[in-house]
Amino acid sequence: MFNETNANHSIHCSVKGCEFHCGDENFCSLDAIQVASHEKHPTDEKCVDCRSFACKSGKC
Repeated sequence: MFNETNANHSIHCSVKGCEFHCGDENFCSLDAIQVASHEKHPTDEKCVDCRSFACKSGKC
């Protein structure tokens, strides 16, 4: 569930272009996120994506 005013201190995030980024804090404002890989057998952090990402209005 999305809560735009409260940082979820369990989910650290530095993607300021995401709709769910919590203002000046490096946290997500969602209660939970979906993490997935775009590769069958990921071997590097670049292979893993936050599937909960949503482009902040007018930023992408």
